[in-house]
Amino acid sequence: MALLGVPPLPDLDGIDRKIAELEAAAAHHRVLASETGHAHRFAQANSGPAADAVDNHVTGRHGTTATATDLADRLSNTAGTLRFSRDALVWVGNLLAGLGILAVAAAVYAPQLLPRLRTLAAKLWTRLREITARIGALMRSMSTTLTNRRVDKIANRFHDAWRAPRKLPDGTYKPRPKPTTDPVWIKKHGTDQVDIANTRYRNLPTDWQRENRESARIGLQLVDEARASGVDVRTERFMEEASSVVHDKWLVRNRNWASEEQRRPYELLSEAEKEKDRDVIRMVLGI
Repeated sequence: MALLGVPPLPDLDGIDRKIAELEAAAAHHRVLASETGHAHRFAQANSGPAADAVDNHVTGRHGTTATATDLADRLSNTAGTLRFSRDALVWVGNLLAGLGILAVAAAVYAPQLLPRLRTLAAKLWTRLREITARIGALMRSMSTTLTNRRVDKIANRFHDAWRAPRKLPDGTYKPRPKPTTDPVWIKKHGTDQVDIANTRYRNLPTDWQRENRESARIGLQLVDEARASGVDVRTERFMEEASSVVHDKWLVRNRNWASEEQRRPYELLSEAEKEKDRDVIRMVLGI
């Protein structure tokens, strides 16, 4: 490779490990999708609100079966794309290796051929870099997609938890009209007023989804980083430290309208206010 003027060939072990991880995760979610069938059959054998709730949770549009199956398909497709990319890397790498052998022979018997071999090697190496860049983009895209799904799931729970105390006997919620600046939502509904209590999270305007998403994103980041560092996220110490960060970040976003008490440091908040921050971490841990 030095004779050709290109760096050594990339190590494929990391890609192989990632393919194996993706395939294992896909298999795991397919098992989850299969096992939810047991709960579904149990619910069908019974009647009442609890059985109906289980049935909806398992087979609903956003139920566990659909979610697990969708994730399994995404993971499997990503593993397949990654395997195809790896094969392309091997193919280009083999061509470069062959050129390397020719370069050794040329250096001994026909030095005048080296410039042409180096030009060809440079083109192949550029192609190799393009492939690895696409692999990186693929993995970043997958990571972003899965993270966004987790954020949306947590944010949805935040919204449902907020409106739960407003639920009325007829199943609707005590109205809470608010203005929105989301132009797409306004155009679709013909008004800039949205009843956030009687609107499901996924149907909210983007400006009324934002606060839930930000809290979910921060909580998720804190838990993921702690786990990656080997921290026990079930301890009281982690809960208090993470909740303090959640509060600080919330205050940065909402200081203009926050109450005098809410502007205090986390340690000086009332237990009721601290519980709001702790609930963010609890919901993240709950998924």
